[in-house]
Amino acid sequence: MIRFFGFLRKINFLKITAYELYQAYTKKINPSKFPCPVCRTKHPDWKKHAAYERYIISFENGKSINYLVIIIRYRCDSCGHTHALLPEFLIPYRSYSIFFILSVLKDYFSKSLTIEKISEKYGISASTIYTWKALFLKNKKIWLGLLEDSCITAADFIKAFFNKYIYVLEEFYLESNLSFLQTPRKRINAHSPPQSNYDHDIYRQSHKTEIHLRNYP
Repeated sequence: MIRFFGFLRKINFLKITAYELYQAYTKKINPSKFPCPVCRTKHPDWKKHAAYERYIISFENGKSINYLVIIIRYRCDSCGHTHALLPEFLIPYRSYSIFFILSVLKDYFSKSLTIEKISEKYGISASTIYTWKALFLKNKKIWLGLLEDSCITAADFIKAFFNKYIYVLEEFYLESNLSFLQTPRKRINAHSPPQSNYDHDIYRQSHKTEIHLRNYP
């Protein structure tokens, strides 16, 4: 897997849909500038190898929306390994976009809504909210360090993403080798459609559908 960072600083991501944001990313992606994560070849001759579908769950205009997008896998000509190229606002193995989760946590830490109201607003369970809260606080401490973490509240930390984008997601990735809010121990299937309107985080197990692209445009 290859992560693509830096684009969020150049656009107003609050005024476009998650699908439009993904489409904007695909137009900017240039695989040739990324090294291979396996063999470390700096500029391999990447070839489009296959594609698979995955869902993006976004919260727009007061409701949860599911988008189905196509992720391209590229093959390194040096070692033969294939890698998906994911933009920074997608969390590996999870359908929820990072901004969906941060919106939930923003409501939680601002204490503007009760847990019941947050669950109802976003269509998720209380247990999901608490799981995200624990992961967020753990990641925040890793990112900021013990001293700075104690000085910056969770609410202010989240506010910085939406207002000034002070904290750059690439910094956390380079520090921890994980994406921000990525669950390290358990892969949540992002390739299956949500099975419940109440809790999208519960999925049936299914095989990932992958299409080989011998003549992909």
